[in-house]
Amino acid sequence: MANEKILVADDEKDIGRLLELTLSRAGYQVIRASDGEEALAKIGQDRPDLVLLDVMMPKLDGIQVCRRLKGNSVTASIPVIMLTAKAQVTDKVTGFSAGADDYVSKPFNHREIVARVRTLLQRSEKIRYLNPLMGVLGDWFTDKGVEQLGKELEVAQDIQRQLLPRETPELPGLEIGAVLFSSKSVGGDFYDFLPGPKGQMGIALGDVSGKGIPAALFMVMVRTLLRVIAADLKEPAEVLAQANKHLTRDIPPGMFVTMLYAILDGKGERLAFANAGHWAPILLRDGQDPVSLEADGAVLGVAEDVPFTPGELKLQPGDLVTLFTDGVVESVGYESGQTLGIDGLVALLTTHREKSTQAMAEAIATQIRESQKGALQDDLTLLILKATQPIGDAH
Repeated sequence: MANEKILVADDEKDIGRLLELTLSRAGYQVIRASDGEEALAKIGQDRPDLVLLDVMMPKLDGIQVCRRLKGNSVTASIPVIMLTAKAQVTDKVTGFSAGADDYVSKPFNHREIVARVRTLLQRSEKIRYLNPLMGVLGDWFTDKGVEQLGKELEVAQDIQRQLLPRETPELPGLEIGAVLFSSKSVGGDFYDFLPGPKGQMGIALGDVSGKGIPAALFMVMVRTLLRVIAADLKEPAEVLAQANKHLTRDIPPGMFVTMLYAILDGKGERLAFANAGHWAPILLRDGQDPVSLEADGAVLGVAEDVPFTPGELKLQPGDLVTLFTDGVVESVGYESGQTLGIDGLVALLTTHREKSTQAMAEAIATQIRESQKGALQDDLTLLILKATQPIGDAH
């Protein structure tokens, strides 16, 4: 049985009772309100998990209530279903413009109501605990909030550093090096390692649009969301698809995330990966030309229903797989104002190939930083994997 709490706001008593009975039988706790003002008061007092809101109500109509909910950082993430006798497209547009998550026209089917409620609750379940973080979001984008946070950048920088893996994982037959430099005190690049069953390991490299405080905030949200979704280490394309559905709903227009997500199996026989608008990893294999490991996929947070094409690589001893953000290949001024580019990165990898992967990553990142005139123009992240032998053959 469900335990979620639902507020039903409808001034028609019969409909209100019918909705209460329908949802109660489905296992939900139901709170009733008969007008817009009462609805807002009960939302503030009881903090429901979802609001079923009639459009036509006295004192404050449903559109006004919805706008106030979505305009308040504390309640903005509560899903809202608008319920109305009107079924015109213009009415639906008005409801969605006010921030409604779904729209049901009267007369309604009882099963449809339960299905819509269940779907919305399931969609928000995994990131519901992020509400306090999202509640802070509105304040961070005001002049006063930015000024206040500017005084706390040193603390924020320390916190962000602690979110990064403290050390690279040690796996038989695989050597990993990683380095991240932010162009600001805090930034939007991140990488993560997610241990899984039977020696599996998830590897994530992401780049949030923008720089500084807004990018850092969304970096934290994306990283946390990814850990929740990838907890059972699904196939990479499925992980990105689920992450995209949540982010499309929750991040403001103009923000997006590029990400490369891969899973290395415990035997070292398979590196599965999927790409969300990110730079393709580079494979250096002895005796062969460099290869970009392509896998099609749109950036996260822009369109909900987009496909992610899975990619796969069978590692061989000596293989070098490099993941990176655009701050590496788009760094300006590396040589006489030219960008580094893929060819330049391959040249640096080749030059430092005899070093350990960590020494390689640090050397390449240091050369790029020293070549810049002044501060970095973008966050810079390098993640280098080297197969020393098939993990399944390690002793």
